[in-house]
Amino acid sequence: MSFKKHVNNIHDKSYKDLYSNKEVFLDLVKVMLKLPWSKNLQAKDLILINKSYISSDYESQESDIVYAANINGNDIIFYVLLEFQSTIDYRMPLRLLFYICEILREYYKNKNPKFYDKNFKVPAVIPIVLYNGKYPWTVPRNFKNIVFNKELFGENLINFKYDLIDINHNYSKEELLNCKTMTSAIFLLEQKIDPYEYLQRIKSIALFFNTLNPKDIQILKHWIKNSIEDNLAKKAINILDCNKEDVDNMIANNAFILTEMKQRAKEEGVEQGVTMVVKKMIKKGKSNEEIIKLTDLPETIVEKIRKSL
Repeated sequence: MSFKKHVNNIHDKSYKDLYSNKEVFLDLVKVMLKLPWSKNLQAKDLILINKSYISSDYESQESDIVYAANINGNDIIFYVLLEFQSTIDYRMPLRLLFYICEILREYYKNKNPKFYDKNFKVPAVIPIVLYNGKYPWTVPRNFKNIVFNKELFGENLINFKYDLIDINHNYSKEELLNCKTMTSAIFLLEQKIDPYEYLQRIKSIALFFNTLNPKDIQILKHWIKNSIEDNLAKKAINILDCNKEDVDNMIANNAFILTEMKQRAKEEGVEQGVTMVVKKMIKKGKSNEEIIKLTDLPETIVEKIRKSL
């Protein structure tokens, strides 16, 4: 059992809302990615573009955020792809190329440059992939690395490199605790952890993330509410709301919730195990009667499993 809500149900409410906040986005590129060009970037320099470039085939798995900015007189477009697939997509570099081309095509259309304009230039498009899957991201980050026989063509190939944030594998718990920022708090809670560790990390955030202001805490609580089951979310939010001296007591008082969740996980694990056994028996040609005799399951359950194959 997972205490986190299904990610496809939360991506619009959570990740997109989160990084539509300019200050939080700045935290992402300045602190987590440490991108050199972001050093002097300020929230007032950013313009959130109210448009998505995700195709309909991927709307249930991904979200994207587009920012425009001007740095030292140069137009820049940040394209942030929030990747929610549990299965790694090796088409990602090609898909990012499509998105980049679509952004630049729209820019060209709006500018309508003259053919004789020697000063015509296009803005930089910075692709960023945010991935929170279970397995490490192994997709090539340079576009040219998915081209057949790339070594034959040298600089004649189109190429770009996207920035990657692999939440579960790029950052250790210690690194995130040391950052003490909004994004590091979110990443701490987004990593693959059990409910006990989740509350321990909530405790660390409540005690040590002193740089978070009241607005940040509200954003964090909104995230928690949308991303984990209601019972645990209420307890986590209560911990964030209480005085620091009361945090340890609050954690101790919530111990029974963790016990209950572990029991539910055990029960669901047993149920999943029985289902797997029945599926194997069906695939081996066993009849419903034989399966019922061996498992003591009701015929309606056996038939339901059979129909699911």
